[in-house]
Amino acid sequence: MLTEAIDLESLRQRIEDAEYESGSMADFIDLGRPDAQARRNAQETILKRDKEAKDLKEQLKKLIQVSPPAAVEEWVNFHTAILLRIIQEPVTDANTHTRQTVAKTTLKHWEEVSAGTRDYVGINWHFLKDYKAEVRRARSSKNWCEIWK
Repeated sequence: MLTEAIDLESLRQRIEDAEYESGSMADFIDLGRPDAQARRNAQETILKRDKEAKDLKEQLKKLIQVSPPAAVEEWVNFHTAILLRIIQEPVTDANTHTRQTVAKTTLKHWEEVSAGTRDYVGINWHFLKDYKAEVRRARSSKNWCEIWK
C-alpha cells in the first residue's frame, strides 16, 4: 500500500466533509427556520467550509501532480472496484436503477482522474451511502487498497 494513495484519499475525504457541512448548513437555513443569529452562524460556516473545500481541492490537484503514478492508479482502482461491484447489482426498481446510473457517472469521474482531466470525485451520500461508508471504513484498515486487487 502506497502512503501517497492514502494521502490522496484522506484529502479527498476532507473535501467531501467540508462540502457536506456546507450543504447541511444551507439546508438548515432553507428548511430549519433559524433565528437571525443562527442564520448568521450558518452562513459563516458555509463561507468557511466552501473556502476550505476550494483550498483543499487545490491541494489535491497539486498532490496528484507530485504523487507517483502508481499511487494515483491504486487510489483510482480502489474506488473503481467498489463502483463496478455496484454496477453489477441487479436492477429491481427505480431506486436501484438510479443507484446504478449514479455509480456509472461516478465511475466515469474516476476514469477522468486516471486520465488527468479531473482531480476530485465526491460520493453521492444518498444513492451510494454504502460505498461512502466502505471507503471510510476501509481507509482506517491497514490493507484498504487490497479491496481492488
